[in-house]
Amino acid sequence: MRDTNCPSCGAGQTAVFRPNMNRCAACGLVWLDEKYSGAPVYEEGMEKNIYGGGKTALFRRCLKTLAERFPSRGKLLDVGSAYGAFLGLAAAGGWRAEGVEIDARMSSAAAAAGFKVYNRPLEELGLPAASYDVVTVFEVLCLMGDPFRAVKEIHRALKPGGLVYIREFNGAFHLALDGSRIFGALGLRPSVIHNFNFTAESLRRMLAAAGFRNIKLRNSPPTTGDPYGTGGRLGAALTGLAKVGYYCAAQLLYFASAGRLLAGSSFIIEAEK
Repeated sequence: MRDTNCPSCGAGQTAVFRPNMNRCAACGLVWLDEKYSGAPVYEEGMEKNIYGGGKTALFRRCLKTLAERFPSRGKLLDVGSAYGAFLGLAAAGGWRAEGVEIDARMSSAAAAAGFKVYNRPLEELGLPAASYDVVTVFEVLCLMGDPFRAVKEIHRALKPGGLVYIREFNGAFHLALDGSRIFGALGLRPSVIHNFNFTAESLRRMLAAAGFRNIKLRNSPPTTGDPYGTGGRLGAALTGLAKVGYYCAAQLLYFASAGRLLAGSSFIIEAEK
């Protein structure tokens, strides 16, 4: 065991999981010793689908949920807003939408579309307290240098009764499939390891420690097609079908266990201030 505090739940005893990787015995979070701080690099032509088209259905589902909770809409902050695809849909739905995007190229593109976008890490912005009705975070916590500090800042920036809506990878799923010889032989790359690889329990504990209440987690539907190019020989169509099939299986397990078992490749998390 290591005498290192877990960055998610604060537990004092963690173990070496793999070389350069630690695991918290209390909440299951796995994180890297040496964290990658650069912008993700994708093959030419993939970015627009990764940050936009592949997630359009997820964005619309999110906005439908938010509209039911906030019929008068309000002020929304999207953390990791990329080129502004979600900001555009939110604005069209009546939200006063702003973004946070540290990649200068992407933040400039969103700003050119007319959105206010902060080009520094969220935890360094010092945003006015109690200024947002909703904060959305799509697959960004895993990439941060200090997600717990960011979550505390989100809590501070939300109005009382405000909501954070998060989509985050299921670290347990991705770590279980990482390095699989069977998938590798087929040219498949279904898993990605990030700076922080969250479990459902580590997300619950981190949000609770930051002051959030009514924390709800569920399996997330998959992205459309194969925006990350993980399907190898299967191609986008078959990969998309495989993802839907797995999501349905995870949902069956979720309902059979009365919501106790979350096996999806990603989670949706909602929590209130």
